[in-house]
Amino acid sequence: MINKNFLSFGQYLRAIRTEKGISLDEISEKTKIRIDNLLLVENEDHDRLPSEVFVKGFLRAYAEAVGVDGVEAIRRYASSLNAYHANARAEADFAELSTRFWPHLLLSLGAMICIIALSVFAMSVFHSPLQTDSRVNTNVQTDSQVNTNAGEDNKTGKDIDDIASRVDHGSESGSDLAGKQSEKSLLLSVIAIETTWIKVIIDGQKPKEYSLKQGDRLELEASAGFNLLVGNATGVQLILNDKPIEVQGKSGQVVNIQIP
Repeated sequence: MINKNFLSFGQYLRAIRTEKGISLDEISEKTKIRIDNLLLVENEDHDRLPSEVFVKGFLRAYAEAVGVDGVEAIRRYASSLNAYHANARAEADFAELSTRFWPHLLLSLGAMICIIALSVFAMSVFHSPLQTDSRVNTNVQTDSQVNTNAGEDNKTGKDIDDIASRVDHGSESGSDLAGKQSEKSLLLSVIAIETTWIKVIIDGQKPKEYSLKQGDRLELEASAGFNLLVGNATGVQLILNDKPIEVQGKSGQVVNIQIP
């Protein structure tokens, strides 16, 4: 017999169910919870589980179906959830530390290279021989050389004007491109038809969870796209940039939707 004292909430409930020979189909029939949601509980998939209030309801119903105390299952879930959040914070802190470390390192290396370059330049200047008068005289330009250089300067000035003109046109094109990109924003309306929960990831950022009742409406905006985890496939209506999006699934089914 498995020692259940050290099992977390999902392993604890699965061990009791297996020990009593109860199938997931029987649990689903007694609790009216879909099998895919029961699997999320047993696998302790915090990333895909709904908000805490829904999970606690699942645990109470599951525990009652297998004949154990639901309070104990919820206690183990709270402990597991705290450990999950602590691990997520630790990973975030490590990522933040990494983003701060590399810029400081590159800045220090750049400063060191500049100091070395200045030291080499100073040594070459102080150790170079003095120039003689004859060397200075040979560097005096004739009138024809001055005129030639003046012509080259005028040509260079014209080239600079041409480059500046092209840069101005490039800037205008860049602003036009930015304007076009801003017009391509994705606007998503989520309208609740039935009670449900939904987890939203916008442009790959941190997910947000919402509990929706019939008639509730969410207005979301993204530049790249959305990833939705919907707790009830028939509970929402999705409209992207004034165009409806079909949500496939049955009532109570958890579905994952990638937009676009």
